[in-house]
Amino acid sequence: MSSSARADGAGRRFLQVAELLRDRIKDGTYPADSLLPPQRELAAGLGVSRDTIQRVLRQLSDEGLLDIRQGSGSRVRGGPPGAPPETAAHVEAGRPALGAWIDRAFQEEAEVSLDVFSLTSETLVGHLTRQAERIIVEQKTPPRALRVRMLLPAEDEPLAYPRAQDPDDPRIHERWRMMARRYVRETRELVARLGDAGVDTDLQVRRVRLTPTFKLYVLNGKHMLYGMYKPERTVITLDDEEETQVEAVDVLGAFSKLHSFHASGDERDAAFFEEKRDWFQSTWDVLGSTARREK
Repeated sequence: MSSSARADGAGRRFLQVAELLRDRIKDGTYPADSLLPPQRELAAGLGVSRDTIQRVLRQLSDEGLLDIRQGSGSRVRGGPPGAPPETAAHVEAGRPALGAWIDRAFQEEAEVSLDVFSLTSETLVGHLTRQAERIIVEQKTPPRALRVRMLLPAEDEPLAYPRAQDPDDPRIHERWRMMARRYVRETRELVARLGDAGVDTDLQVRRVRLTPTFKLYVLNGKHMLYGMYKPERTVITLDDEEETQVEAVDVLGAFSKLHSFHASGDERDAAFFEEKRDWFQSTWDVLGSTARREK
């Protein structure tokens, strides 16, 4: 990859990371007055350098979204009075925000169900963290039950992405494997916290020998968010002392645009919802295998 291509890729990643963090602030994933994750954690999760993260945070600070203080991290600024986080009602006509729909799922049913098909479940972890904080810290009324089913790629299978462009380089696959394990572990911990708060919880994880071409969330059996993964050639920065850069194929799952469909929608909308819901169930039943417990 030429130096100009690397520069173009770095510039594109900067814009994508900035957009992602804006969206997470807007939909309440990072609530007002909360601290963002440490820079190294953000950089490792997004596969960019710490310098890129620092530049993005300065940009968001200039936009009035963050307060950055040396040694104290980056804190989300409070919005104007009476300006709550984005809600599902605000986004139905535009780009759906997963956080807003998960808020709605937790509020509209006493028994919440989440079926998820994705590469790592990273995005889900952030939103479940927010729900745990609302219930445990803010003392919001919890649901009676929470059922989560996660379909993830098998760890021992080569993936179409993410992968190094060099077929003999295992580092990008290993990075994905460690991330996927980490987010499953964090999901288990969050579900356990909700169980300790009195919610009847159940989390099941199955692995499939597939590279996901889309991400899918079915909420309470009647709402669905669906978005295609878009592969691209890029450079991934490893979380090592040298911040090694590896030419790779990746899909930038955190940036995937989601579209909403509903069981109660019009005929075409409802048919697509039913097709994907049934796909999840049959894939779960026929292809899914129970993985050993991730450590």
